[in-house]
Amino acid sequence: MKWSDNLRHWDKFKVYRYVILLGLSLSGDGWSYEASVIASIIQLPAWITHLGYETTIPDSKNQWIGPVYSLGQLVGGLIAAFFLDTFGRKPTMVIGAVLMELSTALLVWSYSFGVVIAARVIEGVSIGFLLLGYQIYAVEIAAKEDRGFVSSFTLMTGNFFGLLAAGIVYGISYSTGNAGWRTALGITFVPATLLLMILPWVPESPRYLYEKGKHEQCRKVLGKLHGCTHEDGQLILSEAGETEYEAMRAAITWDQAHGQDKWAALWNSKAARYRSFVAISSQSWWAWNGGSIFTYYYTIVFSAAGITDPHVQFGIAGVQNASWCIGGIVGGYLLDVWGRRTNYLIGTGQAALMLIIQGALALGIFDKGTVNHAAGAGFVSVYIIQWFLWVMFFSPVVNMLPAEIYSAGLRARGYAIANVFSMGVGFATQYSALPMYRHMHGWTWIFFAGCMLFAFTVIYFTYPETKGLTLEEVEVVFGTGAGQRVKEALGQASPVDPRTPIHYQAQRDIDDEDRKGDSTHMRHARTVSTLSS
Repeated sequence: MKWSDNLRHWDKFKVYRYVILLGLSLSGDGWSYEASVIASIIQLPAWITHLGYETTIPDSKNQWIGPVYSLGQLVGGLIAAFFLDTFGRKPTMVIGAVLMELSTALLVWSYSFGVVIAARVIEGVSIGFLLLGYQIYAVEIAAKEDRGFVSSFTLMTGNFFGLLAAGIVYGISYSTGNAGWRTALGITFVPATLLLMILPWVPESPRYLYEKGKHEQCRKVLGKLHGCTHEDGQLILSEAGETEYEAMRAAITWDQAHGQDKWAALWNSKAARYRSFVAISSQSWWAWNGGSIFTYYYTIVFSAAGITDPHVQFGIAGVQNASWCIGGIVGGYLLDVWGRRTNYLIGTGQAALMLIIQGALALGIFDKGTVNHAAGAGFVSVYIIQWFLWVMFFSPVVNMLPAEIYSAGLRARGYAIANVFSMGVGFATQYSALPMYRHMHGWTWIFFAGCMLFAFTVIYFTYPETKGLTLEEVEVVFGTGAGQRVKEALGQASPVDPRTPIHYQAQRDIDDEDRKGDSTHMRHARTVSTLSS
């Protein structure tokens, strides 16, 4: 895709898709806002006093507040997979929004430390429902030329709510009562409530409808999304809509006939294992970027750098959130211009470089107890640049990729398994962040820099590129049997050049799968022949 492609060819169908996804992007606003607020509120004296502590929360408890939501999201993602496959994408997001409102109510109350932990767990569960629900829905209704951009809508709007949170937190940092932090947390009700109002007007995903045998409903939704006309009461899909329908039918039919929509299909062939490797590893890198310390303990880090005024610390957080708003928009757009793999490489590469600089400043100056305001300003500047580039290049692709690379029947379960690994390593790094920093100081940044260099190497040598492809063409990249049947159904040569760094014989996997489903193969061959004719 060229730089200006997304700015052209606007018709009512493209506008309709964008309006739907912008409305549903509210699914990410609640947790983006709450994450920004809670990271600051746990530093506020009024909130700490309300929970029954004098000046600070003991480390043994404080280190649970941030990461415990990862455990909730781990469980929520697994449960959400069942709801996505059984009841659909829309009902799953409804449940997520209701759980977000429940967790918000408990946080506003904050009766005790135990209630705060319970609220954070429930919020994590809601994120599992909302994250999987939105990302899967977005990739399934998007056009191939802008799938990366629209999948990032939830990140973009979430960043704006994060900026709102930073402004509010800066204001209540001067407050000594409970009304300030309660108001700040209560705003989380707004995006969740708006999402519940919007969802009844949103159509169900066409791929989910086809999987459930609702073929006519599937065609109607495709017509709304990608264009159609009506002749003598009959729905006539546009060329793009009809092509997508035929590819979808070929892929889903083959998967269902060969059992490739079952749990075992996540690992029962070389192509399946390769796809799962990319999904799981891509979801795990974020936990090793040093954010586990900055997110919840930034006041401690800034104090070590000689920046001790809490209002200045909260102000820096506001500047950072403002930069994220710009980075999220630009990065989401670049997904369809430069590609997923390129964005990943830039994101992890720059993180490694910035962490090395921060480690050098900490080891050479701060860890020695030297107060150097110029070095402190440099440390914070490097930190802000690192996270601006991270949000621009890494964040837009990390939530989308597992939804993009799995087939329709495996999309929810594959994403759920990747989410388990993501939240597992997220919990481990966030829970260990405070004691790690207490013991390692400046070496902490060097450790995380090494992690980012390792991630860069793995991505460079093993990840394929999927930009500009339909979801069914992505199957061709990974060498699945459904991908081959899609080519046959459309009567064309492969539309993609896989450019896959891993060398394997995809056709051998396809032949193995065919032999496993030998009893149904002839019937399926007749179906494919009918589709091709």
